[in-house]
Amino acid sequence: MRVRRPIGLATILILAMLWPGTASAGGWDALTFRHYELVGARVATTDLFFAGELAGAGPLDGRAYYAYLLPRSATQSGFGMIDPPTIPEGSIRLGALEVSGPFVPEGYEGMYGRASLTFTVPDVPTGDYAIGFCDDPCEHGNVGWLAWGSIRIVHTESEGKLLAALDLEEREAWKTRYELRRTERDMESLEAELDEVRADLRLERMSADTPSERTVALPAAQPDEGGFGAGWWLALAGVAVGLGAGLALGVRRRRPRVEVVVPDTVPNDLERLERVP
Repeated sequence: MRVRRPIGLATILILAMLWPGTASAGGWDALTFRHYELVGARVATTDLFFAGELAGAGPLDGRAYYAYLLPRSATQSGFGMIDPPTIPEGSIRLGALEVSGPFVPEGYEGMYGRASLTFTVPDVPTGDYAIGFCDDPCEHGNVGWLAWGSIRIVHTESEGKLLAALDLEEREAWKTRYELRRTERDMESLEAELDEVRADLRLERMSADTPSERTVALPAAQPDEGGFGAGWWLALAGVAVGLGAGLALGVRRRRPRVEVVVPDTVPNDLERLERVP
């Protein structure tokens, strides 16, 4: 938020400096006009301006100040201000600036003045022009904090409407670009947060025990619900082994005895062998 707010304020100030009819920009007050004015039309405008202390400002003592339409090639101070004592060559004097004050308007704080200007729009090429002020002789390029004005001059209503539509599209395009930049900044912030989370996860994995050092616990045997557990199967196996052993012994006991009869007489072969010396 601390980054976005200055960017937004700077952009507003830039638009204020470029857009015709802006009340103030760069700390100065300005005369305001409509989006465009027709050549030959009679124009009148009135605005308040701050009349507080300002070094070099023209005083509100009843002296005469004049407004000049400055050529676009001769804008000197960024806002179309006149740099005394020189009035740019090619400037057109529009008329006398009627100034009243200072006074404190209702709902305001501090001293203010009121400036009014009435003139006929001169026949100049279509475009945006700056209006500067100076007294006669030219010693003060601003009256209090009133220092400039901006006006768009056109030759036809269609021309003015077309330029106004183009301005609207330009503002919408600027707004879209601004939203896109803000979205990109949000995405960058999210990516940075994700990188931090990934780094934390890597540190946790590095600090954990290795698999060879971990104790692997086998899950405990769960009793079978509704059937025979491992204990029952072992008991049945023991009984089966016992029964098998018993049957084997019983078969061995029931097997008939074979009596070996040893004759009492000596075989003939033995008798013959005994006779041989």
